Amino acid sequence: GGSSQAVPFFVPGTDRYNEEFDNITGTLRSEGGTKFFDNSSLYNVHGEYIFTPTWIDKITVGANARLYTPESKGTVFSDSLDIEITNFEFGIYIGAEKALFNNKVKLQGAYRVDKNENFNAVVSPAISAVFSPAPDHTFRLTFSTAVRNPTLADQYIYYDVGRAILIGNLNGYDSLVTVDSFLEALDGIPDFDASKLDYFNVAPIRPERVQTIELGYRGMINKKFYVDAS
Repeated sequence: GGSSQAVPFFVPGTDRYNEEFDNITGTLRSEGGTKFFDNSSLYNVHGEYIFTPTWIDKITVGANARLYTPESKGTVFSDSLDIEITNFEFGIYIGAEKALFNNKVKLQGAYRVDKNENFNAVVSPAISAVFSPAPDHTFRLTFSTAVRNPTLADQYIYYDVGRAILIGNLNGYDSLVTVDSFLEALDGIPDFDASKLDYFNVAPIRPERVQTIELGYRGMINKKFYVDAS
């Protein structure tokens, strides 16, 4: 066995307490303290133009670009030891609208492409048709796509929460060991039984993509009963 000497209690308000408090709160988390550092920036540019030719009601084209430059000195992201993180993404889109049959039918379509430097390009088409045979009755049919690229935290977070470290998953992880099998292998200490270890891999994160189809009706029946179903 061994012996250890208890650390005297830090009494609030004393010089000893204040000195230790200032030392802890003034030291970066990545260096053993509790201080966060954030000098991050986001640069965004977006442009759009609307055409109104005679053969169609409206054509919209646009594009946007974003540059993320997070800087946390390792207190939030994996940018310690002078590692610099940047992330660039852009998107382009086009949409069109056309009304037919004295505005009883309205057609809309759009197509967008988004590209993040760390992932493959994702496309998000959408089309809709709205039919209004009478002012009190409207039918709609839509197909749409939603996409979401992983956030900076999904990609680069490195955050020590005490019991564990939250880390991003930009590249995936190979040959990880399950907790249950590791504890089982520890039962043989001092003879660690590595044959009991179970391994698994974690695929890298990727953009999310959802497609939806919706059919709906909205209208008044006999001027008394309102219906909105989809």
